[in-house]
Amino acid sequence: MENKKISLGDRYAEITVALITIIALIGGWFYKSSVENSSVPFNVEGITAQAPKGWLQSEPSGDELLRTTDRSSSGYNTTYILRKIPIAADTSASQVASLLTLGHGQDLLAFRLLEQREVTVYGKTAYEISYVYVESNPNLTHKNIPSVVRGIDYIYMNSDNAVVVSFWADDRNFDIDLGRFHLFLQSIKY
Repeated sequence: MENKKISLGDRYAEITVALITIIALIGGWFYKSSVENSSVPFNVEGITAQAPKGWLQSEPSGDELLRTTDRSSSGYNTTYILRKIPIAADTSASQVASLLTLGHGQDLLAFRLLEQREVTVYGKTAYEISYVYVESNPNLTHKNIPSVVRGIDYIYMNSDNAVVVSFWADDRNFDIDLGRFHLFLQSIKY
């Protein structure tokens, strides 16, 4: 039997390859994270935010200022909606929540309210509504199984407006996408 001796240069080469591989993996992970979390500025009617870059933005309609959708998400496409609703001076957040819940019940299929409560989000007082509904493709030629969608609305009271920020995501992706939504929520200034 012959014992082969490993030279000092061979040891350094093995260690160097391992270190370069680890550094490349860490660098790639940071690059991937920066691309996924990149954003574009949004500024309409005194409300600013950092909307996710690369998401599809729809034309605003009615009281909606922003509707942005992640077309690459699986199941139901993750969606952020920003609305500015005019209110009377003595309107409370719970009254706005009741109106939103009533509207969701009329507009969303199989809507179920899960919870509503007053919360503090990044130092701002808000009213939170969490709910689920079923989204089915209205095109009967497609064989898609309906998606269970979870949603959260945050209602912020401003002097004569309620700022409503909504997050809708497929039930399977809700917890995964919630962290990215909180980055968007944190960026909103009104």
